[in-house]
Amino acid sequence: MRKRLLTLGLLLIGVVSAVYATDFAVIVHSSNPVRATSLVELGKIFKGKTHMWSNERSITIVLRDPDSPGMKFVIEKILGGTVEEGKTILNEPSRKTTVPVVFASSDEEVIKIVESSPGAIGIVDVYNITSGVKVIKIDDKQPFDPGYVLKGR
Repeated sequence: MRKRLLTLGLLLIGVVSAVYATDFAVIVHSSNPVRATSLVELGKIFKGKTHMWSNERSITIVLRDPDSPGMKFVIEKILGGTVEEGKTILNEPSRKTTVPVVFASSDEEVIKIVESSPGAIGIVDVYNITSGVKVIKIDDKQPFDPGYVLKGR
């Protein structure tokens, strides 16, 4: 009986951890010519150092709430610091004129904003992607590729 409970407990822990492991995708408007970027360049965009795409469109970042577990991981990974440092960078008042950041309440809202904004870039759970946006590679890897940098915990 104890073995069954232990086995059941371990199975439950495995299922719960699998639910929280998420691959995130970087998405852009379908007309954006960008097909790939590096993690370093993505960091420059998030820090507001790169503010134009190659087609001369201004960049707007669209993200979920930075306090959500998934976005905490994304912010740490892309900006290379703590979540608090990342939130400070993303909420800096001067960004409104360089690379504005729009916070959305859901992945569906992130996608909707990116679909309607040719300069937008967003990050969503891969299972929420629609045909209205384009997924770009990071360091020559797509979500689900081995070594993909935005594979969540």
